[in-house]
Amino acid sequence: MITIREERLDNGLQILFVDESNRYFGDYHRVCIQITLVCALDELPVVNSDDEAFRDSAIESLGKELKVVKRLERMGVPTADVERVRQSMIEAFMENASPYLNRPEYPRSLVDAELKKRRTHSFYG
Repeated sequence: MITIREERLDNGLQILFVDESNRYFGDYHRVCIQITLVCALDELPVVNSDDEAFRDSAIESLGKELKVVKRLERMGVPTADVERVRQSMIEAFMENASPYLNRPEYPRSLVDAELKKRRTHSFYG
């Protein structure tokens, strides 16, 4: 796996794009881009004691950084088009997701969502 692009947003969020593409039949490829959102928890903004408590709790539960992995995939891409398709997938992701991911409050929202996922337990009696 090769990191093909790295972005650092103004809010501190880091986005890594890793190529996981492969040829699966004849001249046809599966173009797969693994996107990893990396949030350094010790860089979460602290304005008041609630923010500090949230940050400390997040570090205790999740460690020093939170990594969230997503994948973009396109099947049936001819060899001649692999690089163009790969780049267009990354550009489309950045164009559509960047305004949302770049919001100042997004890192905290991302961490909060991960903490809530880990707290949710179902018990059947």
